[in-house]
Amino acid sequence: MEGVTLTLGTSGTYAPFSYYADDGMTLQGYDIAMLEELQTILGFEIADDEIQAMDYGALTTSITQGQIDIAAAALCATDERKENMNFTDTYYDAGIVVVVGEDNTEIASVEDLESGDYTVAVQTGTISYEYAAANLPESCLQTFDSQALAYSAVEDGQADATIYDAPGTAYSISTGEINLKIVGDEFYTGQAPYAIALSFAICEEYPDIVDWFNEAIQYLSENGTLDELSTQWCEA
Repeated sequence: MEGVTLTLGTSGTYAPFSYYADDGMTLQGYDIAMLEELQTILGFEIADDEIQAMDYGALTTSITQGQIDIAAAALCATDERKENMNFTDTYYDAGIVVVVGEDNTEIASVEDLESGDYTVAVQTGTISYEYAAANLPESCLQTFDSQALAYSAVEDGQADATIYDAPGTAYSISTGEINLKIVGDEFYTGQAPYAIALSFAICEEYPDIVDWFNEAIQYLSENGTLDELSTQWCEA
């Protein structure tokens, strides 16, 4: 892929996969490190030498409209999203967890949320939102543009619970970023695999690009690099 320039997008809001360092300017995390590894293997250039950060709603819209070529932001390769973009093979498999206040003793699992008796904060544009919209009463949902706001809603008592990807939630709790707890078992496992998204436009321009990325991801898996990234970024 030498000589090929790609416009890359990410979220910048989902630790430990894509988030800003303490300087508030430098993107870091599992996905960012993986993109650097893929660039080394494949030899592509990054447009403007910068990965564009945006919220999940804008990210999926941008990849759908071809405004960016590649998106890596712990994106789940759902059937619905596959109607609007292509995906590589899975590089990380994650489920969803229920998160409540540390003193909450009423909610013990996702089944408790199905009654509609509890207010659930969810971030739009995420697999958690898609799950909530399909499985929980609409009247109990509070939507937010970022998961940080959803966490805050639970901490402040505006919402009773939130649901979100397990690795990011576990990381935020272990680092003290949020004062919440996980209840119940991880669910939706195997239904929310993380993969790199590619716009239909870039796939038309380079018909083999998905295969190129898949081969590189497989190489990173086989040589232990993905395991090393998981240890470095996901085991706080």
